[in-house]
Amino acid sequence: MKPVAEACLRNQQPIAEALAPLLDQPGRWLELGSGTGQHGVFLAQRHPHVVWQLSDVAAAQPGLRAWQTDVGLPNLPVPRELDVACQTPPPEHYDGVFTANTVHFVGWPVVKGLMSCASSVLEAGGWFAVYGPFNKNGQYTSQGNEALDAWLKSRDPASGIKDDTAVIELALSYDLAFDQDQAMPANNRMLFFRKR
Repeated sequence: MKPVAEACLRNQQPIAEALAPLLDQPGRWLELGSGTGQHGVFLAQRHPHVVWQLSDVAAAQPGLRAWQTDVGLPNLPVPRELDVACQTPPPEHYDGVFTANTVHFVGWPVVKGLMSCASSVLEAGGWFAVYGPFNKNGQYTSQGNEALDAWLKSRDPASGIKDDTAVIELALSYDLAFDQDQAMPANNRMLFFRKR
């Protein structure tokens, strides 16, 4: 049975619209922390000229494979098992890397793993797009985000919503230069970086 995340159903269209200008040409994209796989399927269906590589830890693989097998898209290859916290980046190179709702769910060591992996696999000029909630100037941007942060830290004290400035500075240390910040629904944002 395919896993379904209600949050994905709500935000997949805005995410697709934000990424659309970057997906108008043929290319290869790697999604880190694909979760259920819904975002990847949604995007691969709309951009048949883009090969979309799903990836996540071992526990997520059955759900990812269920979605990938069910849709049978030629541009959606078999999901890759990848734990950025302890595995080396894949040897392939990509035009873009995308991750959604990962940074606030994990601690800084895993965020560094995401950055390191993205930097390693991206071609020069390639895009790294990060979707999720971020604090601004050390402040929550909504009461909902403050409540989400409290819940995250109750289950894992190392996790929580990160400040955008800290994420941007960390990315730069991995040769990922900040390009733009796009406001998204429900107090989320999309941070766009380019590999130097």
